[in-house]
Amino acid sequence: MSLLRAWITLVWLSFRRLLWSGSTLMVLLPIAACTLFILRWRFRLEGGSFESFNAFSLFLMFAFASFVVPICAVAYGTASIGGDREDRTLLFLLVRPVPRPLVFFAKFFATLPLALGLVMGAFWLYCQLAGEIGALAYSLYLPAIFYMTIAYVSLFHFFAVSFRHSTIIALIYALFIEIVLGNLPGIVKRVAINYYGRSMMYAAGVPEGLERPDAQWFEPISATTSAAALAGITLVALLVALVVFQRREYTDLT
Repeated sequence: MSLLRAWITLVWLSFRRLLWSGSTLMVLLPIAACTLFILRWRFRLEGGSFESFNAFSLFLMFAFASFVVPICAVAYGTASIGGDREDRTLLFLLVRPVPRPLVFFAKFFATLPLALGLVMGAFWLYCQLAGEIGALAYSLYLPAIFYMTIAYVSLFHFFAVSFRHSTIIALIYALFIEIVLGNLPGIVKRVAINYYGRSMMYAAGVPEGLERPDAQWFEPISATTSAAALAGITLVALLVALVVFQRREYTDLT
């Protein structure tokens, strides 16, 4: 029971620390910028026509899912453990009588509600501002946004336990490597999380008016396969991160 209380306390303290950190400001800026963009161009998104739905879907796919979602995941996913590592408070946690796997999952479960809450909240807000087509987009694209968020958060926890300057590495990966790989022709794009998220969005949106992409540059797979791939990335990233965190000696903290 005392171990459970210690774990819950660690989750709560980590949650509060992340909430009132610079990571939250880092996330709110792009969310606010996208909100202002929708407010300015709202008249172009109204009416429910295929063209309007397509424009809003492309905004969600390329501005929100490919930029805001990974930024949210980077801000909290790397700061959960990476922040303690940079502040040298991770050593204090590791010498406490709490097993390393519980420390890792405490950090993960403190991070996930923040990342999911901000992403899902922003997604709901954008869809509300877009009117009727936003309500349609919300019901269609919610699973893709959810799966992408947890996959990014899990992957960036792996970065946090594996690399010292994990935030910089995660930003390079999310904003450059993912974008490049996700838009290359051929099967190389299948190593990118945003490929599977966009495939889910295309599978849901094309029947409602979203324009099908050029098969030469982007050939989406089925929504079921994409969801399974994102779930697999999540589980594998968490497992590998847990193994690394359990075995690694963080000599840079001493």
